[in-house]
Amino acid sequence: MLHRVRSSGWACLGGISLAVAAACTQDHGVLGRDPSSGASTSGAGGGPGATTSGPTTTTTGAGGGAVEPPGPTRLTVVNGISDHDAVRFCFLAYPDGTGVGVDPWPGAAAGLAFARAQEVEPLGAAIPEGTSLRAHVIAGDLRATEGLDCAEILALGGSTGSPAAPIVAAGLPVLPAPVFAEQKSLLVVATGCLGGEGHTHESEKEGCGDAYTIDTPTAGLVAVAMSRRTTFDRVSLQVAHASAATPVVDVELTPGRGDATGVTLAQDLSYGAIAPFPPSTAFSVGDLGALDEVAIETRDPIEGTVTSSVPMREILANSDVPAADIGDGQGFVLVAVGAAPGAKQGGFWHPLTYSLLRANP
Repeated sequence: MLHRVRSSGWACLGGISLAVAAACTQDHGVLGRDPSSGASTSGAGGGPGATTSGPTTTTTGAGGGAVEPPGPTRLTVVNGISDHDAVRFCFLAYPDGTGVGVDPWPGAAAGLAFARAQEVEPLGAAIPEGTSLRAHVIAGDLRATEGLDCAEILALGGSTGSPAAPIVAAGLPVLPAPVFAEQKSLLVVATGCLGGEGHTHESEKEGCGDAYTIDTPTAGLVAVAMSRRTTFDRVSLQVAHASAATPVVDVELTPGRGDATGVTLAQDLSYGAIAPFPPSTAFSVGDLGALDEVAIETRDPIEGTVTSSVPMREILANSDVPAADIGDGQGFVLVAVGAAPGAKQGGFWHPLTYSLLRANP
C-alpha cells in the first residue's frame, strides 16, 4: 500500500515569479505576453522571436520585429512523474477549492500513463475560470478513485505516512489565473517523484532528483508556452526539459540515415526551460530519413560526451503522434521526462525518455 504525500514541490514557470522557482537557472519568460515593441528576446527559455513563415501569417510589432502568432488558448498536460506508471489530476481553484463536486482528470480511472500527453479539452470543463489553479497529482491504486470526486479522492490518502492508503498525492505549485487567459499553446508537466511504499533505493537521486528521499518527494511542475511558429518546407522542433533528475544538457538529433551527423536542437538546456526560440527548422521530413532510426541524444555541455540516446521508435510509442503526421509545415515539442541520463536500471523509476506532442494541438 501507499502513504499519502503532501508537498508543494518544485516549479519552473515561464514568466511567473515564485519562491520555489529558484531551482530554475535559465530565462523561462515564455508565458508572458509578447512585448508591445515586438523586439526579439533570446535565451534557452525562449521568447518572442523573428519571422514566422508557412501557413501562419507573420505578425509584426510596433518596433518592426515579428512576434509569436496568436491563437486560442490550448493546454497540453504531460505525465512526467517518474516513479509511478500513471496519474490523475485534480484541478482545484486556489485558495478556496475543496474538490467537492470536482471530477478528476482525465475522466478514465486508468489515468494518464507515464510520458503520455493529452490536451485538456474543452479547457473550461476542467480548469476553473478566472481563478488561480492548484493541481493535485494522484498515483497508486487509481482503481480506488473511480466514481469519486476530488474531495473524496484526496481524503483516500488519509494522514501523512499512513501505510494503508491506496493512493499517494501531492499538491503542486499554484498557477496564477492570467496564465490561462494567454492566447498561447500552454504545456504543463508534472515532474519528479511522488514516493510511496518501497520507493527507496541506493540510487534514488538519479531517478528522482538530488532532493529526493521517501520522506521528501520531489513532485513538481514545469509550465511553458510552446511556439506555434512554423515554416512551410521544414519540421519545427523544440525541446522542453522536464526531468527533475537531469542536469543541464545539450540535446542533439541524429537523423535516421547512415551518413548523417547530429545537429544540436537545444544548448545548455536546464530544468524548466523550452528551447530553441524560434523553433529549430534544421530538418525537412526528408532530411530526417527513417523516423524509427532517428535518435535524440543528451550531451554533457562541457565534456561533449553522449550521456543518453533515445530512439525515435521509443518516443513514438510513448506518444499519440503517428509517424505519418510528422511532416513539413508542422511544429512539435520533445518533452524530456524520467530519470537522469545513465541512471541505473532496475529502480522504482522510469528511465529518461521523451514525449512527442504537437506544438499547436
